[in-house]
Amino acid sequence: MKHFLTISALVFSANCLSAPIIDIEGSKQLCQQAADAFGAGDPKRSFDILKQHWPLPAQEIDALTYQTESQLKMVESRFGQVLGADFVNTKVAGTSFVRHTYIAKFEKHAVRYMCVFYKPRDHWLVNSVVWDDQTQALFH
Repeated sequence: MKHFLTISALVFSANCLSAPIIDIEGSKQLCQQAADAFGAGDPKRSFDILKQHWPLPAQEIDALTYQTESQLKMVESRFGQVLGADFVNTKVAGTSFVRHTYIAKFEKHAVRYMCVFYKPRDHWLVNSVVWDDQTQALFH
């Protein structure tokens, strides 16, 4: 199984409903909360956590949530019960992008869970959320 699901979304708007994320640590804290929810088997809560800083229409995020929930059911049937999330690393690209990588642990395997944030001016926005089973990429 090469990929279970890759969710990637481009930022089209800069409207955020909550206090802006002004530093990389704030983006990491938000991603940690989302990864913990994902690692608890609750992708809806994971995306709801990110939604206020993810300038996509709510309907698109809800569609991504539904797809993820469906895919996770297949993952759990193959990899076993979900066991939680672990932080792996943070990578910064220039002054405008940061990616936080976690793993969602299952009894028989793990999946990568990554939040990419984009900083167009003075605060960070969720740019994309990706999860897949490409754990060997954790070592590159």
